[in-house]
Amino acid sequence: MRARNYLVVAAAASVIALTAARASAQTVELTLEDAVKRAVANNPDLAVVRLGIAVETERVNESKGAFTPLFSTVFGRSSVVTPPSTSLLGSQGVDVDDWFGSTGVRQRLRWGAGIWSASWDFARTSTNNPISSFDPSMQSGLQLAFSQPLLRDRKIDASRHQYTIAKRNQSTADLRFQEAVVQTVAAVKQAYWTFKATLANIAVQQQSLELAEQLARENKIKVDAGHIPPLDLVQAEAEVAGRRENLIRARTLAADAEDALRRLIIDPADVSFWQARLQPVEEPTRLADLPDVNAAVEKALAGRFDLARAAQELENAKSTVEFLDNQRLPDVRLETSYRGSGLGGTEFLRSGGFPGSIVGTRNRGVGDALGQAFTGDYPAWSLGVSVSYPIGRSYEASSMARAEVERQQVTQRIASLRVETAEMVRRAGRQIHSTAERVDAARATATLAEQRLESERRRFDAGLSTTFLVTQAQRDLLEAQVNLLQTMLDYESALVTFEAVQLASPLAPGSTIEVRGATILPLTPPAPRGTFRTGSGGGGQ
Repeated sequence: MRARNYLVVAAAASVIALTAARASAQTVELTLEDAVKRAVANNPDLAVVRLGIAVETERVNESKGAFTPLFSTVFGRSSVVTPPSTSLLGSQGVDVDDWFGSTGVRQRLRWGAGIWSASWDFARTSTNNPISSFDPSMQSGLQLAFSQPLLRDRKIDASRHQYTIAKRNQSTADLRFQEAVVQTVAAVKQAYWTFKATLANIAVQQQSLELAEQLARENKIKVDAGHIPPLDLVQAEAEVAGRRENLIRARTLAADAEDALRRLIIDPADVSFWQARLQPVEEPTRLADLPDVNAAVEKALAGRFDLARAAQELENAKSTVEFLDNQRLPDVRLETSYRGSGLGGTEFLRSGGFPGSIVGTRNRGVGDALGQAFTGDYPAWSLGVSVSYPIGRSYEASSMARAEVERQQVTQRIASLRVETAEMVRRAGRQIHSTAERVDAARATATLAEQRLESERRRFDAGLSTTFLVTQAQRDLLEAQVNLLQTMLDYESALVTFEAVQLASPLAPGSTIEVRGATILPLTPPAPRGTFRTGSGGGGQ
């Protein structure tokens, strides 16, 4: 008995402390619209999804990098000493020193997957070779080349496929954000009405406690007067202790509900908002007629964000099938190039037989070497077709078969999602109807329980009833009032769910909003060189 009294006193002290703390905290009157606005602006989970749009936008920019012109340049010096290859050179090694440089630009075209390149190179070479015609010699060259696929990669290639997928993923990210907004708003509304119901439950529990305390006071007077046995007073005081405990639990549930709502709408940078006292001022919705479920199903099938995202996934799957089907074709490419060369430096003039005697020199400057590269003095051009095709079942054929199966899987998932959506909306519509009927029934039950308690009180005052019956009537009223609050909360939740499921699926408890994206691979355009007979040296720079 002493232990129970100690627990009651400690519980009462905690209630008083909690009440005082809430009274001293700043009160924020919160409408449902204000709560939704705060959540959309501040909710960190929603901010993560919003940033996902920016991530996918940058992935689109990454995929565009495949079509960006690529500039490359190299400058260097080399020295090579080789053993003499003829007796004319004696035993001394041949020393060749080079200063060289090359600069070029190449780019993959957005249409047709063609690749063009333009490059210029220059080299200055000095050598101790006695049979050399120039020392030093200066060479320059200008090369233009173009490679065009005719079958594989012409309609769609890896770079364009990657760009197409990235663009759709960007649109999918926007749909995912809109879906997350709907889910977050629904969660805020559910938390708002739950908090509202827990506050009402505190009032009901407080009223029930006051009724029990009033009965205990009256019983004490009657016990002191000898009208009723002391057991009735003990029974009444025990009921007071139990209802005080219920009030403590109600306050704890309200504090938890308040924090659940606060978490959804709080600005993470505003730490003081945790100390503010939220006061929901919105009134519950009046009971409405059953909504048009068939119209709601049509709206959901046409506008649900998850169905729209699934449709984007199907388009991605179709694009992948198209790309891999194209990759099964022979790789046939038209290759063409042109190179103009120039030569300059100090030329040795010789007479007599090979290797001849040097009788003079003639200088050709750097301008001669550069100018000849743009003339037809030393042209080298090529035009040809390259063909490659795997023999037997290729990797591309197997990949295409896999992609086709995956496309069929996405199609079936969409069909399943449409059925699930229709069933979900219809169930949500029926929930509104059933909870509305439950509210009417619960309200009638609460009214009758209140009338019964009044009747039992009158009989008790007249000495025709007992403490047990009055206490039981009070319990029945408390249960009926709590049940009415729960059914009203269920009705508000049903309205919120019905509104939300027409646009998005509910967010499962404990789940997080998923953010996904495709990895973008850097696709550097290769350098086309034209086609030359192997060993001819026509394509060198």
